Amino acid sequence: MNKKKNIILLGATGSIGESSLRLLRKNKEKFNLIGVSAHNNAELLSKIVNEFDVPNVVLSDPKNTKLYYGKNDLNVGQSSLIELAKIKCDIVISGIIGMSGLYPAFSAISVGNNLAIANKETLVSAGKIFMERSLEKKAKILPVDSEHSAIFQCLEKNNISNVDFITLTASGGPFLNMPIENFKNIKPSDAINHPVWKMGQKISVDSATMFNKALEIIEASVLFNIKGDKIEVTVHPEHIIHGLVHYKDGSIIANLGFPDMITPLSVALNWPTRIDLNLKKLSLKNIGNLSFFEPDLKKFPGLKLGWDVLNNPDFSPIVLNASNEIAVDAFLNNKVRFTDIYNIVYETLNICNPSVPQNVGDIIEIDKTARMNALKLVQRKFYK
Repeated sequence: MNKKKNIILLGATGSIGESSLRLLRKNKEKFNLIGVSAHNNAELLSKIVNEFDVPNVVLSDPKNTKLYYGKNDLNVGQSSLIELAKIKCDIVISGIIGMSGLYPAFSAISVGNNLAIANKETLVSAGKIFMERSLEKKAKILPVDSEHSAIFQCLEKNNISNVDFITLTASGGPFLNMPIENFKNIKPSDAINHPVWKMGQKISVDSATMFNKALEIIEASVLFNIKGDKIEVTVHPEHIIHGLVHYKDGSIIANLGFPDMITPLSVALNWPTRIDLNLKKLSLKNIGNLSFFEPDLKKFPGLKLGWDVLNNPDFSPIVLNASNEIAVDAFLNNKVRFTDIYNIVYETLNICNPSVPQNVGDIIEIDKTARMNALKLVQRKFYK
């Protein structure tokens, strides 16, 4: 009988956490959940702790500690979160949104823990440093994003030198068919209503602007050591095909499946084996037609910034990510228009020209400076 894998779940109360718990709940004979974290949702964290009897529990924001009623002791604060990530286990699932996930993820691989990473911002901002540390510590990086999981599976044991280019697919988000002249009237409630995926607010807005795909271009370059001009993006509204690898001999290997995060999570947690998830099976004859489009860069200019950052040494991926987080937060709080998100990010990229970071501390400083500059742009009157 195979030994159970010990799992630590960072960001247990978010959308990735929810999908992870669905997977673990169905496969309790295969996994032990030995650690969980949440930001401030103490009540949901309590339910998770009580259901799975999790021994190591962290709430990173201390303001809601009084609402915690879990059966096991609660640890509080960012330092506790980092210590949680360092506990030796088989896999740490990194489901924390944004740059707040960087230190815990880096801490996990620094002790040799394998990392199932759904936090694209970490790889975008700390790519080279992150991958070098994972190689040094022999920690496997297993992508959870559906598109990167698709490329990972299509590559498998094939050498990247045999690849001509890769294709990341995009659903196109909720505004794929909306006329561009209506974009200025888009409200937060419209942007978080994704037609395919159930996600948190920030990533839903990123999908609506297609900034998520810009981040994924950079993430793919980091994960698979492939140049930007070898990464293609195709709009595929049905989102049945998640990614394709085009080989130099003309062969194309594609990954298909219904859009459900439990599948890429299962791939990451069980690799190189697979388990029966008892999910709805995909039948191409029942689906019928699948559609594919060239992305409209006039409607979604943020997408192009993914390639620009890879090709232009003056543009920093850290600045791209930081300014986008600030702009999206401002939009969700009705401080700027939907169309201002791109303007804020583009202007911040041109304002901030940092040197190449040498360590995580450098990354944090560049991130902080970019956020300050993006906030100044948000506060300008013409953005209101």
